[in-house]
Amino acid sequence: MDCRAVSAPPPLLQRRARGPAVAVVLAVLAVLVAGAVLYVRGALPAAVPVAAGPFTPNDYARALDHVRPGGDLDFVGLGQDRAALERFVASLASVSPRLRPELFPTPQEGLAYWLNAYNALVLRQLLERHPDGVGSAWFGRFYWGHAWPVGGERLTLWALEQRILGEYGDPRVHFALFRGTRGGPSLDGAPYQPEFLDAQLNDASRRFMGNPRHVRLEGDTVHLARLFETRQQDFLAALPEGRGGNVLQFVWAFLPDTCEERPGCDTRGDLDRACGPRLDKCRVTFMPEDLSLPDVADAAARR
Repeated sequence: MDCRAVSAPPPLLQRRARGPAVAVVLAVLAVLVAGAVLYVRGALPAAVPVAAGPFTPNDYARALDHVRPGGDLDFVGLGQDRAALERFVASLASVSPRLRPELFPTPQEGLAYWLNAYNALVLRQLLERHPDGVGSAWFGRFYWGHAWPVGGERLTLWALEQRILGEYGDPRVHFALFRGTRGGPSLDGAPYQPEFLDAQLNDASRRFMGNPRHVRLEGDTVHLARLFETRQQDFLAALPEGRGGNVLQFVWAFLPDTCEERPGCDTRGDLDRACGPRLDKCRVTFMPEDLSLPDVADAAARR
């Protein structure tokens, strides 16, 4: 019997053997990455069920009955009305301005649909995560980690905000999107409606500017919410001067003249006096967002 050791294959043969395996792994990774990108961007299809009836925001309006005047949410009451919110979210799968444009013939009708859809989906996800909220979701996963069927597409919150709502080119939209945090834009107590949309967007912008969490003046320094930094180019593009303007000009346009409704806020006159007529004498800093859940129960406990 020949007991000599069997010699190992030459290195070249080893490399050749590993080559196909590496190629398969890389191909699988490429497919997974491509699929993840399509998922986050809302580019995957979804089934379109038969609509149960004409599309209306009535069930969503019922869910909004649990928004308190200061913007906090009564999650106990919202949970009791969960069926209404679920019905509205389910109705989104059957119709959208992209699937049935004839049902949304004006930009106002389309934009109102998408704003209500986004905010309702945030509410739906908050109910699932309550009481954890947005802050516990790693790397912003709250906005891209789940996709819903909406008018034949599977859409994440990220896709709704970045890809669809961004097409409307209205910077006031940023103040109308409820992000599920106490430091972000707050919900109104009514759905967005096409016939009142311009006024509702102005109201949402004024609510945001009139909150010291978002705009606060200290001497010659203006502290602004981080939203003004991340979306600064959108706000500047809306100014007569374009992107060569000053973001404080946009802020000034929606600041209140008085603080009767929100004691302690800053007014247009305050900004004029501190920053000069051209609003160029102030330093601007950006504040981090309060990611805590806007839960009325938590607000009551802090009092």
